[in-house]
Amino acid sequence: MRIKLYYRAGNKLDARASKDFQLEEIRAMLEQLATRGVRFEIVETSTLPDEALIKTYLEAVTPAVWRKYRVRQVFGSQRHPGRLFGKEVPALVVYENHVPTDVYPHEEGGRIVTIREFLESMLQTERATALQAAVRMDERRARLGPIGVKVSELIREGRSR
Repeated sequence: MRIKLYYRAGNKLDARASKDFQLEEIRAMLEQLATRGVRFEIVETSTLPDEALIKTYLEAVTPAVWRKYRVRQVFGSQRHPGRLFGKEVPALVVYENHVPTDVYPHEEGGRIVTIREFLESMLQTERATALQAAVRMDERRARLGPIGVKVSELIREGRSR
């Protein structure tokens, strides 16, 4: 698992979506998760071109469709979706296998789920230990490298034994 935090320093934060965002506290939580094997990156968006930020926004909203929550008006408006992404509204994107699987903040059931809420739940639940095990397995797999056998062949061989 990899987490990317997008924010712009010195910008006035949107009060509704970023109500409890304190960069240093969020950074401390991310560092705690890093000790459990979660990789993170903090991206200060003032140096990013708008096109790159828009591309990132379009990738990040994909999980909202799968998980059926709203992000369009959290990061902008109906008319201008995503214009606040990583600027006035800091964004946290969760990646698994280089694919975005979640984005915070988002609106679910009529309420905003903030970045802080997500990180606190990660730190407090057993999911963090499961993620730690998954990260260790990914690291071992990366060290082993390709084994030269297709999975289907391994399954067939396993069934015949």
